[in-house]
Amino acid sequence: MKADQVALFLRFAVVGGIGFIVDGGLLWILLTYGVNIYLARIFSFPMAVISTWWFNRIWTFSSARKVSPGRQLNFYLAVQITGALSNYLIYILIVQALGTDRLTAIIGFVLGSFVGMFINFSGAQRVVFRQ
Repeated sequence: MKADQVALFLRFAVVGGIGFIVDGGLLWILLTYGVNIYLARIFSFPMAVISTWWFNRIWTFSSARKVSPGRQLNFYLAVQITGALSNYLIYILIVQALGTDRLTAIIGFVLGSFVGMFINFSGAQRVVFRQ
């Protein structure tokens, strides 16, 4: 990987960290208030997607800001859904295998997010924010 690609991936990872905090924080709050373990992820994930799209647009892939935000967001959502499906599948597998307590939910969240990050980076770079 070239130096500029490493820098791009690191910026993407920082933005992903912001999304991770948004998603995980909201997941924890929803679980604390008794929201169903599966439903909680359905609510927490979209908030993370919107925040990461915005930060990726203005910082990670800033040269792609010339593209219409609405069009770009639609492509970003399509890529994120692909990553989310793998993320959510891993989350469900972990929860079903290890139990439905909050700690297990967070473990599934972390592992799913890790796999989803690589899918999302590839899609963001090649589809959403390509030059």
